[in-house]
Amino acid sequence: MAEVPEITDNQNFHRAGDPLVSICIPTYNRADMIGMAVESALNQSYRNIEVIVVDNASSDSTDDVISCYKDERLRYEKNPENLGLFGNFNRCIELARGRYIHILHSDDYIDPEFTRTCIQFLESHQNVAMTFSSIIILCKDVQKRIELSEENIIFPAPEGFNEILTRRNFINCPTVMMRREVYDNVGRYSCEYPYAADLLMWLKISKRYDIAYIHDAALYYRQGEHSESFHQLFRSPSGYLDALRIFINLIDTSEKDIQHHRHKLNIALRRHMGDCLYAGITRADGMHGYMPSVFFSFACTSWSLIQPDSLVSFLRKGIDLFLIFCLWLCASLPGIRYCLKKIVQSDKTSY
Repeated sequence: MAEVPEITDNQNFHRAGDPLVSICIPTYNRADMIGMAVESALNQSYRNIEVIVVDNASSDSTDDVISCYKDERLRYEKNPENLGLFGNFNRCIELARGRYIHILHSDDYIDPEFTRTCIQFLESHQNVAMTFSSIIILCKDVQKRIELSEENIIFPAPEGFNEILTRRNFINCPTVMMRREVYDNVGRYSCEYPYAADLLMWLKISKRYDIAYIHDAALYYRQGEHSESFHQLFRSPSGYLDALRIFINLIDTSEKDIQHHRHKLNIALRRHMGDCLYAGITRADGMHGYMPSVFFSFACTSWSLIQPDSLVSFLRKGIDLFLIFCLWLCASLPGIRYCLKKIVQSDKTSY
């Protein structure tokens, strides 16, 4: 971990009227990685910040690492018991005092201009509830920038809701900068969906509020087996199940309104069906105690929720069922599943 110089009062100077930003860093047993996140937060060019590390009952030396930083803007809170991933996110929101809240994951870090870029945009676009931005993926010593666009985009409500359904969840959680009052109005992250509560949050917000993508605010996103995303996608089917449960929740809680978004929801369900089929072929073998049939059952459920709105979509749904059956039959035979896996699988550590 690089040594951070003590920041003096002069260095902490900020313009009068600059809103306070809470950079919250939830963490659990990341003593070997959290230093980069803390340093990047403290070294933001936007000075009116508080940095809150919320330790989710770690058993490693996280507290010792944080104690090395001498900065009055840094606070350390440790939960007496593990609250779960999104329970700890909610704890971050409770502790935050800023007008804006950024939940920065402890294995990622941000560009020095990240906070200033987001706040300048939000202050000049009062209709926008939250922003999200580009990421630079760091994986196996390779950097890859992922951008939604080469320019800023505002998604008026409920356009963002439809875009998330249609184009997959393109909002990278640790890039989100949120107005505090939005959390107060829509509520906290749901602990009923421990692997996908962020998806539900973005859907709830984008249905009611304008959201925006900011091109020039970059976050460095470290991929690998240490990450929550890796475990959700490669070590357990729970992430796939939670996404399916969220789609069911949308149908149940918005029975009338959802008909206006039915075509978009059908696209999301069909894509989720495809994701489950892919996982059943390529990832199930790495999940101890789970057979590929688990993913094919998820795919069948997604298929059953699709409501055709034309003759073409009705015929396509029939073809989809035939495809599920054929792939399930092939995946049931280890030799054929191995061949299919070699054909369709890309780099398994990239996600």
